Amino acid sequence: MGIIEQFQQSLFYQWKAVGKWKPQSIWKSFFYLLCIVLISSFILSFASFQKTSKLDYEALLTEMEPFTLTQQGFAYDGEPLIVPIPVFDMTIMIGDVKERAQTDYVIMLQDDGFKFGKNGLMSPSATPYSSLPIWGEQERYTNADVLRLLQDNESQLKQLAFFYQYAKAFLQVFISVALIFIIALVSIPFGRGVGVGFQQLWMFAAYGLTLPLAIKTILKLTGFFIPYFTMIYWFSVIIFVFLTVNTLKRSS
Repeated sequence: MGIIEQFQQSLFYQWKAVGKWKPQSIWKSFFYLLCIVLISSFILSFASFQKTSKLDYEALLTEMEPFTLTQQGFAYDGEPLIVPIPVFDMTIMIGDVKERAQTDYVIMLQDDGFKFGKNGLMSPSATPYSSLPIWGEQERYTNADVLRLLQDNESQLKQLAFFYQYAKAFLQVFISVALIFIIALVSIPFGRGVGVGFQQLWMFAAYGLTLPLAIKTILKLTGFFIPYFTMIYWFSVIIFVFLTVNTLKRSS
């Protein structure tokens, strides 16, 4: 069976059809897993660079209300402000922002310190600005200072963004391989009754990742947020393996 047909059947959660596949090597399943994860990462990386390129940070820093950042605190009297940095999956929130960020990570700048965390799960207490590794001869930062830093380090920031996206992609591959290995390993007792071993369980789990990964990619492209999606993401892979093995049990 060709990889395109396997992709279609796993994408539409056709576990009955998947159960009829001939056993294949772990390496073929691994290659498939590698392809879909990297393709998803490439799409999301391209979209994040596109979104970032459309944002004019120089105009934002020039036109926004003046602010002053010192080791003692952050002084800003303007309206609440959201500054997305899609290429780093990050949003900077200034003031009492009520909206939800559309990136994975959030930095909230408060008067006495900053909070950092994943979207929807922030650190309980603020970290003082004095702990930032930016203090030396520079004792304070204003709009003009931050703008100058961005202009002086533009090429380094672009290189860092590319490195971040590459590292994120391969980290996603590593996490996917590790968790699919665990899912296949713990499913061995369940598959033993119908002669399904680790190799086939690995295959089922690898292809079972197709639909949740596609949904995850669409959600990130659109900025739509689903609480506890990571849990749902991996639970759906487990369900796919269970349904596929259960189909084999019924047909035996």
